[in-house]
Amino acid sequence: MQCRMCGFEFDPMAGGCSGCASCKGCNKAECPRCGYMNDLSYEKEFDYISRLQAKLKAFKARGK
Repeated sequence: MQCRMCGFEFDPMAGGCSGCASCKGCNKAECPRCGYMNDLSYEKEFDYISRLQAKLKAFKARGK
């Protein structure tokens, strides 16, 4: 996944939960670079938004 704060690509399952000492299943993954707690439940929505942004950039580039 890509961190929504700094853009760093990382595997959320590689390091396990490192956000807190007593994990209660918060469904978040901590970025190893910046420490931002990314919510995994919104991953599909953020992927859709990222693809939409890329399409808009390509559309604007064609118009210039």
